[in-house]
Amino acid sequence: MTLDDSQPLAELDASSSHDEQMRSRLMDAAVDCVHRMGISKVGMRHIAEAAGLARQTSYKYYSNKYDVLADAFRREGLRYSEQLAAHIESIEDVEKQFVEAFLFVVETLPKNPVLMLLVEPEDGFLAHLGVSYHPFGLFGQLGFRRIFEAHPTLAAQADDISEYWARNALSFLTLSGTRERKRAELIEYIRYRLLPGLHLDELLR
Repeated sequence: MTLDDSQPLAELDASSSHDEQMRSRLMDAAVDCVHRMGISKVGMRHIAEAAGLARQTSYKYYSNKYDVLADAFRREGLRYSEQLAAHIESIEDVEKQFVEAFLFVVETLPKNPVLMLLVEPEDGFLAHLGVSYHPFGLFGQLGFRRIFEAHPTLAAQADDISEYWARNALSFLTLSGTRERKRAELIEYIRYRLLPGLHLDELLR
């Protein structure tokens, strides 16, 4: 939409708000469709129907399912990062924050069908989005932002820390045949197998 000096600002705001609502509606529908059908079986027809819109109307906002899912992926990632940040905010010890963050992802990510495409990408999902790498840096910066704000030495290594932590969490979810561990066992596993790779003792001296 281009700005027209003759168009009242109230009308511009209303039009923009309506477009945002329609896009959000389509994103919600896309998440639901992927959850029910899997990405390979979902088309724009299914997304439009789930959103309660005519197929042609949906094309006014997105040209194909991957455009809808790209926005949904970014939105879900930002929301999830905020949830992660809130979940570990009250924990004072940095090591415990990283441990609890790992547990949070292992326990809750499987409930999000769009973000689980990071773990088991179907139909070349990330490639269709033009993403050749996992967006660990961005999600980590958001999810761990309070840790990085409080500890500048960790902030200087934010991308590396986020990537190492996220790759291990996602790999843990991906590995088939991994024996189920009780929470206490998983905490010990994280502390002795994964935390040393973050070099927290060295960085927090």
